[in-house]
Amino acid sequence: MLLGLTALLLSAYLFAASGPLAKVLYGIGWPPGSVALLRLAGATALLSAPTLLALRGRWDEVRRRWKAIMGYGIVAMAGVQIFFFLALEHLSVAVAVLVEMMGAPVLIVVWVWLRTRRFPGAVICAGLVVCLVGMMLVLDFRGARMSWLGLALAVAAAGCMAGYFMVSSNQSINLPPIAFTGLGMAVGAVVAVITTLTKLTPAEFVVADVDFAGFAVSWWVPALLLLFTTAGAYWLGLIGLRHLGPTLGSFANLTEVPFSTITAWVILGEALTGWQLVGGLVILAGIVLVKARDPERPVA
Repeated sequence: MLLGLTALLLSAYLFAASGPLAKVLYGIGWPPGSVALLRLAGATALLSAPTLLALRGRWDEVRRRWKAIMGYGIVAMAGVQIFFFLALEHLSVAVAVLVEMMGAPVLIVVWVWLRTRRFPGAVICAGLVVCLVGMMLVLDFRGARMSWLGLALAVAAAGCMAGYFMVSSNQSINLPPIAFTGLGMAVGAVVAVITTLTKLTPAEFVVADVDFAGFAVSWWVPALLLLFTTAGAYWLGLIGLRHLGPTLGSFANLTEVPFSTITAWVILGEALTGWQLVGGLVILAGIVLVKARDPERPVA
């Protein structure tokens, strides 16, 4: 349990770091499609060698699990990023993040309820409400704009993220986490290439110096960090979710929100407020409530 929680918290931090790193590249003219393509294609190349090494003697399992690998790559790798970046064209970052990050745990709780026929209970519902309050404290809604298309895209991103938690926590997939991550990343990279070529997520790569934590550095510094954080986030997330399960894992992943505000403060100089710090603690309190009564556990 401790290993799973530690891995998932590290994964949430690496996911959180990806946002500010991407924003650094946005500052020199990179569109969201460029960042998504870089993350998926670059992380695929980064993981190619360890993936092939981990798959020695396991190619029969790859053939048996090809549907899960394809679904993981399309939904968890490409779907989450593409739908979220498209939603940002119509919504403020605060609203898009809220819909995605809170939508995934809600969808998972409902799915587990329908699958097990056991109502989540008052404790789970209370944890959900507490996490929502914490998210609202952390996120800044000033100047937020609303769009039905944007909301639909953000909900689609939340659905893809719920799929990520469900597939990643499947212990029946007898593939090493690094190999499953690498294979899924390769599938996601192919999807990103297709969406780029079809202009659904146009890509343009600008080579220039960027402002990184108050220093002028070359563009490849945040780009390279983005590759490592992406690969590490999915790999550690897979390890954590196989230990914790999708419900608790999806709530623990909400720590990505306070992590992202701290990282943005360090890299982008975006100041933290007292309410944001309080919101991070509130989210942790909600996770504790969910941990106290995981709906996947048998209820006496």
